[in-house]
Amino acid sequence: MDTQPEEHQGGCYCGAVRYEIRGAPAWSGHCHCRSCQRALGGAFVTWAKVAAEDFTVTSGTIKICEKMPGIRRGFCGDCGTTLTYAAVLEVDGQDWSKDAWFAAATLDDPSIVSPQAHVFVSKQQPWIKLADGLPVFEEF
Repeated sequence: MDTQPEEHQGGCYCGAVRYEIRGAPAWSGHCHCRSCQRALGGAFVTWAKVAAEDFTVTSGTIKICEKMPGIRRGFCGDCGTTLTYAAVLEVDGQDWSKDAWFAAATLDDPSIVSPQAHVFVSKQQPWIKLADGLPVFEEF
């Protein structure tokens, strides 16, 4: 019996950056914060996470933007696709440094992700109507 975790691939729009995750995401959710809205140009983004050691860039280089100290957003330097989010400091008492967060829609098969909540709905755009029955949190 094979006990190796399943591998999944993903990447940016132009194909310059490719990555691989081992196993299914441990958690996923829709973030409605203003930082994500501005960085991605959308009303919300669906993030997923795996353990940091289970995320590997297989080709290309992820460019990093650190507008806020300790918050690193990764993207393709060629096409601009947002790929990753990293908090190297504690965020509201949570240590995210051992996680690799990535934009779920950048997976080749994003259907493997099962979002579990909407977060930062205090910043949700009024023209977004949530009807999926997921839990909602004013903050994270």
